[in-house]
Amino acid sequence: MTPDVSPDTLVTRSGRLIRQGGAFILQGDDGSLTELRLMRVPVDHVGKSVTVTGRMLGAGLIEVEGVRGG
Repeated sequence: MTPDVSPDTLVTRSGRLIRQGGAFILQGDDGSLTELRLMRVPVDHVGKSVTVTGRMLGAGLIEVEGVRGG
C-alpha cells in the first residue's frame, strides 16, 4: 500500500476475499491484509479471487465502492 494515498484517490487492489470474524478482509496478491468497509455484503465472492475498487481510509483500510470477481 502506498502511504501517500489520499482519501479522495481511488485505489484498486486484487486478492482473495476472506471473512474474519465480522469483518471482510482482502488477502492481497502480495500477502498483505486489508480490511474492507462494504456498503453491501459480497457473499458470492468470499473465498474467491476478487478486485476491489475504493478509497483508502487509513493504513490497511479501504472503503469499497465495487467488488468484481477475478
